[in-house]
Amino acid sequence: MTGFDNAVALRRTADHAFGWTVPDGWRQGRGAWGGLVVGALVQAVAVEDPAPVRSVSVQISAPAVVGEHRVDVALVRRGTAMSTWRASITGASGEVVASMVAITGGPRSTAEQSATWGTRAAPDLPPVERTPVLSTDGLGFPDFAAHCEYRPVDGIPMSGAPARCSGWVRLRQDPEPSAAWLVGLVDAWWPASLPALGSMVRLATVNFTANLLVDPTVLDPAQPLAYSALVAGAADGFTSEHRALWTSDGRLAVDNVQTIVVG
Repeated sequence: MTGFDNAVALRRTADHAFGWTVPDGWRQGRGAWGGLVVGALVQAVAVEDPAPVRSVSVQISAPAVVGEHRVDVALVRRGTAMSTWRASITGASGEVVASMVAITGGPRSTAEQSATWGTRAAPDLPPVERTPVLSTDGLGFPDFAAHCEYRPVDGIPMSGAPARCSGWVRLRQDPEPSAAWLVGLVDAWWPASLPALGSMVRLATVNFTANLLVDPTVLDPAQPLAYSALVAGAADGFTSEHRALWTSDGRLAVDNVQTIVVG
């Protein structure tokens, strides 16, 4: 397994829950990178249900510090075409770190229901090979950023630019193409509010909602995905940030909305 796959790897416990060891080297502040937390929750559901993960809603309530955690998964309802799951991560102290509701399900039955379409357009980016890789050395990036390859087109932190970002992104060690990988990758970029800020401030995702619109198994994790993000609005230290990952041929792979607190 690669770095990300190892970092979200779960082990079954005697009481049918999962054990999860949060590794060092993937931190973002006091706790693990949020993409790793969401990835571990999604991985737990994927172990229990072979149907594709379609949508997740995650609340991150406390840092997932390095060390042992417990992951619980429960089926809320199994339908003929769609199932609902609930999962949570608990730290060694018994404190709930994160909780999630996930929707799984296969393709819908008719051609009209299963058609691929949409109104949002992928960002207009230069080709990957003409977009330089950003060196994060000495820029104050969190630990986990060393596992990511960023090719930014706009939205460099503290640049005085508008609160939006775009570019190409991938994990440096190619993981297995999975739902856990996709939802983790959409969280890899820095918050879109940072380009508009004059200095580095503390930011934390407290709510994370994502819809997966491309089968991860048809994607090659070695190939960067196009990324776009913008801050839709901010008030009282809470921001609403819209993020997306796109395939190289312009398909929307992940549609993501995050509530990010500032300071």
